[in-house]
Amino acid sequence: MYCGNNKTALSSQRQITSALLALLEEMPYGEISVSAICKRADVSRQTFYSLFQSKDNVITFSLRNDCCYSNGRPRDCGGHSFREICGGFGRYIIQHAGVLEILAHHDLMPLLRSVLREDFSLYLAHTGSYAPSLQPYVVDFLAAGITSIAETYVRTGKRADPETLESIIYLLMRGQYCDD
Repeated sequence: MYCGNNKTALSSQRQITSALLALLEEMPYGEISVSAICKRADVSRQTFYSLFQSKDNVITFSLRNDCCYSNGRPRDCGGHSFREICGGFGRYIIQHAGVLEILAHHDLMPLLRSVLREDFSLYLAHTGSYAPSLQPYVVDFLAAGITSIAETYVRTGKRADPETLESIIYLLMRGQYCDD
């Protein structure tokens, strides 16, 4: 995936991403070809392959650009406390519910989990919050949990407000859903 800052390339990445998301609203993911994406985005296949390796790579790019902890650095998701991270993901899920709903409909939520796994791995390595032997388990637990919560949110009608969703995420991630 292209990671530079050439304005033309960045614009093409956005066009390709928008084209794929628009096509996902019209047809199944498996039926969408790179040629169809290029035609919709008004770019050549050569441009597509100079910027992305695959359709999955386009989705990953979209998620990574909008994700709260891209490259291990907090963006719009608040501070570094666990409560603030939960609040950030609650806001992210609500703000990006449309895209998440499309991904869930096409069974593409594992791509979100993969992006979150990478980001949490970088974040935890940066903070040193857990022993190295525990980090892979913590990372996978957090990524799977947030992905499942996002999928449940969009599949159940998106009823929670940001504060409620933050509380749900916080309680579940802390294991406070049991009565014992």
